Amino acid sequence: IDMSADIAAAQQTQQEEPVAEPSPEPTEEPTNGLPQVDLTSWELMLVNTEHTLDESYEPPEIVKLSDSQCPVDSRIADALTAFAEAAQAEGLPVYLSSGYRPYSEQQYLYQRKIGQGYSAEEAAKIVAVPGTSEHQTGLCCDITDYYHEMKDSSLENTDTYKWMKEHCQEYGFIVRFPDGKSDITG
Repeated sequence: IDMSADIAAAQQTQQEEPVAEPSPEPTEEPTNGLPQVDLTSWELMLVNTEHTLDESYEPPEIVKLSDSQCPVDSRIADALTAFAEAAQAEGLPVYLSSGYRPYSEQQYLYQRKIGQGYSAEEAAKIVAVPGTSEHQTGLCCDITDYYHEMKDSSLENTDTYKWMKEHCQEYGFIVRFPDGKSDITG
């Protein structure tokens, strides 16, 4: 067996430029009819009682939106500002509140409800259990037409809510808890 010929051939193969295979052409529609998305993307983070966040989770960078001082993940700041400005351009008041909340603040709010006499189950219907709130991601913000102590379904009757529901997806957002979907959203 001539080992030197095999070694020389292997060395020559290693020195040759690798031939890249062409990328497949993107298709207009995936075969199953659904868009192709990266389910691990930060933009699709799902947080609820079944998909919890660790106590140590923090967004990469928190910024405060200039008009409201509402803290949010810096990755949504421009889109949220553009959304608010567009609503205001339509003559709608926009109040951004309750953006990013660390685990410890969510724990305080939840425990405060229990301290007010609510059972743990009742408190969880009013304030998310720590680790189960989107607010810990910094990717959400409560949006109303002006400051409301209690945010309930009456807000859905405001012009601001109606505009938001119709246009939020244009800015990369969703209405997280639409009426009649509690069996899905929890």
